[in-house]
Amino acid sequence: MLSGGSLFLIAAASVAVFTTLASFLFLVLMTRRSRRRHLPDHTPPVSIYKPLKGLDEGLEDNLRSFFQLDYPTYQLLFCVADPEDPAIDVVRRLLAEFPHHDAELIVGCSVFGLNPKVESLAMMDRVRRHDLILISDSNVRVRPEYLRETACYLAEPGVGLVTNLFTGVGERSFGAALENLQLNGFVAGNVAWGNGMGLTCVVGKSMLIPAHVLEAIGGFAGVRNLLAEDQAIGMRVRRAGYTIRLSHHVIENVNRSRSLRWFLNRHSRWFKIRRQMAGPLFVIEPLGNLSTVALAWAFSDVSGIAWGGLLALISLGMVRDAVQSKLLRGHTPSLKTLALSPIKDLFLMPIWFDALINPRVIWRGNRLIVGRYTRLRLARVPRHVHVRVRNIRRLRARG
Repeated sequence: MLSGGSLFLIAAASVAVFTTLASFLFLVLMTRRSRRRHLPDHTPPVSIYKPLKGLDEGLEDNLRSFFQLDYPTYQLLFCVADPEDPAIDVVRRLLAEFPHHDAELIVGCSVFGLNPKVESLAMMDRVRRHDLILISDSNVRVRPEYLRETACYLAEPGVGLVTNLFTGVGERSFGAALENLQLNGFVAGNVAWGNGMGLTCVVGKSMLIPAHVLEAIGGFAGVRNLLAEDQAIGMRVRRAGYTIRLSHHVIENVNRSRSLRWFLNRHSRWFKIRRQMAGPLFVIEPLGNLSTVALAWAFSDVSGIAWGGLLALISLGMVRDAVQSKLLRGHTPSLKTLALSPIKDLFLMPIWFDALINPRVIWRGNRLIVGRYTRLRLARVPRHVHVRVRNIRRLRARG
């Protein structure tokens, strides 16, 4: 007879398998069904906002892809807060390469809130020329038909926001391989599942929204002190009575030489966002971590069934990451990369536990505390910093 602990672990394994297969099914349906549909040729003028900070991997090619869109009329806006930022030279080269394009670089941001990305968005909004706004991160690369295959969903009555599926590409380092496996496996599947179930699941890598809808939900001012401004905008759009559509067009998120530390820091921030936005769903999120459930099950019992379950769950995770990568980006990762799939899951579990008890994040060089609904406040300055500042002031006063 099975013990209560064994029954719990079998139930956890069943949930892990179900959520994995369900998210995979929704991803397949989301990509295949929309491609077979006849989508309207709806191409209203668009203003594209590109907030920049530093040299993202492949930044020049990423930005160049937006100059090469197959779309009748669109405005490209770039904003860099720091006048010494190296991204400025990249944008200026592209402006020289495409001199006849409707594009503009804005350097410097007015103080607007604790979210530096929203500060940049607000600056670009001042020079917007079109009534349709596309917010796009600097680390994404798109195909020429991207804007056509995203804007067409706004032809449907009541649609207030369109977002996109995305895929991690270009892995060369250990950290980049972990990142792309996570994006193409767990993240992509759950974005498709959430949208398919009518849940709000918006990622700021690509957000297309009419200006009047943004104004109706409070504009950028309403999210200027939130870490998850993208998800907050999505939730407010839905509460205002609009629907959200997920475009079938897959955009690329370039990750080539990321470090393990970068990977852990990024997902620490994402876990803390989900901790504040998802509520009870975040508590059961580890049930979707196949490798962790597999290890807990295997080491709870010396039976062949338990160890067989370990192999089955880990294999399922690797197959999911391989097949979804193939579906999203056209090719599977190497066997060497796929072998990192269970390692990636195990690295993420301590980060999940940290998110339960630690609200602090480091983002764009700022130390912040994440509160309810990801509201930000500055972290307290450590005492030794106060002491150093006081000593420096005393020395200056004596000199």
